[in-house]
Amino acid sequence: MADKDQRAAGKAGRQPKAPKAPAKAKPLRVAVHVVSDATGTGVERMARAALVQFRGSLAPVFTRHSFVKGVRELEQILELAEAQHAVVIYTINDQKLRSWLEGQQYQRDVELIDMLGPLLRRIGRRYRVRPHLDASLLPRALGDKALKLSQCIDFTLAHDDGKGLDTLGQADVILLGVSRTSKTPTSVYLSIHHCLKVANIPLVKGVEPPAKLFRLKRPRKVGLVISASKLAQVRRRRFKENVLEGYYDVGSIAEELAFAEAVFARIPGIQVIDVTDHTVEEVANLIAAGTQGC
Repeated sequence: MADKDQRAAGKAGRQPKAPKAPAKAKPLRVAVHVVSDATGTGVERMARAALVQFRGSLAPVFTRHSFVKGVRELEQILELAEAQHAVVIYTINDQKLRSWLEGQQYQRDVELIDMLGPLLRRIGRRYRVRPHLDASLLPRALGDKALKLSQCIDFTLAHDDGKGLDTLGQADVILLGVSRTSKTPTSVYLSIHHCLKVANIPLVKGVEPPAKLFRLKRPRKVGLVISASKLAQVRRRRFKENVLEGYYDVGSIAEELAFAEAVFARIPGIQVIDVTDHTVEEVANLIAAGTQGC
């Protein structure tokens, strides 16, 4: 009887299990098309500044369409955006294109947001003037150097990690190196701080680099090397698990670096820089010292 009473008392004193918290919903992926008849960098920054306020709820995926000049281009963008249930954010100066876009707002199942129009209307009303709506005035307002800088950044982002091989010859600099030798940050630094168009191509042991790399004469080629032990540390910090076998094994890395050196030996005039004890800024400055930017 006493044992029965003790069991009953134990059950009475036991705390009820707390209900499990509902699983947190994943942020909704939203396609965002940024459209401009100039570079579009400014409107993309504004869009990102706004949409970051929905962090946790929305996961925007940005696509920028720069230097859009005709209705046909806009039609293709809107068709894609409509299929994706996307948002289109634009700054268009040309009167014809602006009028066409305004009409599309009510004809398509897509959210069109004009970032320039409200500003033009309010300034115009305030001072009783009318805007020219002439895209050719942009270089005068922004400055040729600012436009060239934006073009350099756009080019570099479009030619990251082996992309954009069709226009590789338009680069000012081509960076080569195995994985985790700071090719991307160095490329971006060169674009932003030295106004250079930079492409970077990863070298993978046993994979032949693009053939045109060995034929191009104009772009400056730079190979990045690093000590095997330092690269092993970098990779181990960056990828602690779920990596390919041997990714941060010193012996495997030494083989990768030997393959890269063999590739460099086949490229006449290539500059090889050891990044082991250098920051991204230092490496970029070494490269920029012999290359003319805008």
